[in-house]
Amino acid sequence: MWVLTAPARMGEPAFTEFGLFDHGNKAGVWYKMDGAGQLTSSETFRNNVLDGEAKYYENGRLTCIGYYRGLNPQYPFDTFYVTDPVTHKEIRRIIPTERSSLKHGTWRFYDADNGRLIREEDYQVDELVYHKDYSYTKEDSLKYAKRATQLPHNKKKTYTPPVVKQVSYN
Repeated sequence: MWVLTAPARMGEPAFTEFGLFDHGNKAGVWYKMDGAGQLTSSETFRNNVLDGEAKYYENGRLTCIGYYRGLNPQYPFDTFYVTDPVTHKEIRRIIPTERSSLKHGTWRFYDADNGRLIREEDYQVDELVYHKDYSYTKEDSLKYAKRATQLPHNKKKTYTPPVVKQVSYN
């Protein structure tokens, strides 16, 4: 496990990230935290390139989940077969590996305040093939607020621990 820290400089905020290296390359899940210690992202790497699930956070709350497809940095080009969403035919795509990673798969975006799904996008080799925005009505919001007040942690009751029965060994 390695921990890397970077101070705030040139308008960029300070951050700390930690994860594993494999022969000098980032590998597996890497976590990034801001200067205040709040989680800002968890990204999956292979050969020092984003490849797999990525999650992004605001103020410790999940705002986005998506997937990257990493390109092989050992070669100048990488080849993918993707399905055309209109004709459903497989197409061969040759991509220069200097781009390092591409959005590939479903990306979901959430409202940081209430955790609701607000947008969904689907990518094939960094091209947007599907997009849907979700909207909620006031009625949905009222039902959500009523349900939230019934949750145990939102009830304004004070916690009283159970009475402990002490045992005497005299």
